[in-house]
Amino acid sequence: MIRLGRYTRKSPLDFQTLCLFILNQPQAALTPELNHFFQMVYQSPLPQAVVTAQAFCQARKKIQPEAFVALNDQLQQLIDHFHLRRTWRHFRLLAVDGSSVHLPLEKKLERCFGTHDDLPVGRASVLYDTLDGQVLHSLLVTPDMGERACAAMHLEAAPENSLILYDRGYPSHWLFALHQQKEVHFVMRLKLTHSREVAEFVASGKQEGMVTLKAGNYLAREACEGYGLAPDVSVRVRLIRLTLSSGKTEVLATSLLNSGEFPAEQFGELYHQRWGIEVGYRDLKCPLNIENFSGRSFIAVRQDFYAAQLMKNLASLMCQSQQAAIDHQSRDSPLNYKASLSLAISVLRDSWVTLCLNPCISFMKQVLELIRKVPNAVRPGRQFTRVRRRPATRGCEGFKPVR
Repeated sequence: MIRLGRYTRKSPLDFQTLCLFILNQPQAALTPELNHFFQMVYQSPLPQAVVTAQAFCQARKKIQPEAFVALNDQLQQLIDHFHLRRTWRHFRLLAVDGSSVHLPLEKKLERCFGTHDDLPVGRASVLYDTLDGQVLHSLLVTPDMGERACAAMHLEAAPENSLILYDRGYPSHWLFALHQQKEVHFVMRLKLTHSREVAEFVASGKQEGMVTLKAGNYLAREACEGYGLAPDVSVRVRLIRLTLSSGKTEVLATSLLNSGEFPAEQFGELYHQRWGIEVGYRDLKCPLNIENFSGRSFIAVRQDFYAAQLMKNLASLMCQSQQAAIDHQSRDSPLNYKASLSLAISVLRDSWVTLCLNPCISFMKQVLELIRKVPNAVRPGRQFTRVRRRPATRGCEGFKPVR
């Protein structure tokens, strides 16, 4: 159950106002952010000093972070209702991956999440729709919870007819068997030495082959029992060899066993779709600046985390709604174009507060037109060597700027 909070009197910081402010992703110091927010609420020419930062910090404690999860679930239901989903061969093409999230340097967050290199760090994990750019299910957990355990939790939220893509950190016998039990299809990249069967397949030089995998040791059998699976359960998977342009060999394991319906030649492009989740994390950490939390408490961190997922999903939905118009206006161009998610996030911030408080079709059209006017060119096949010129930012400290 979601505790929405108890408000016994009319307050400038009622439930709706609090949610709107948090969803608007405040990036600067709270006082100027609040003043600017209430300037929009009251449609005033100047910032309005309505509430203090301290009052906001107290009020936000009454809202559970799961409220933003529930709002995102409603958004996904609306997308389903209006048949806005895109599919691959009738499958919902999903991906699972994890990432580290730097947290404010607070002892209470160290106690809640644990540390990495003596800094408080959380593990983010998401179930991501690679074709729609929607985060379907997300977790912010302690770093000692493994990616595979997170994947099992995401599996409970996977919709029907899902095909889930995984990187090579995920393959394990119990996870194969769990997908088999739940009848959810998968494609996983394997290490070339994942098992004896995989090593033999690599040595054979074949493009594809069928193997039956069983638990190889007592740890694998214990893991199966831990997830309610028979310890001697066997899994039939199809192995597919990919040869990259660099000459490097990769091996995929999939539960799509019908080679006539799903030819091996399709899996290189199919697995490349997993890159969408990597771009999704980039969008969360850069345009949305998810590690720049608006509070330093456990509840504030989780509120901001789930609110950022919802903001990204709204921006992605707006981009998708304009793609047909962008395709039409660039029909004579030699390049393909797509809406810029960074621009959509920038436009949506502040604008969507006005849209929620004062719904107006003409204003919505202006917002969508701005997103449509400046698309990004799509240039496939470009590759750049990543050069790290300085160490990654560690933690999220320092004084925040004004707006």
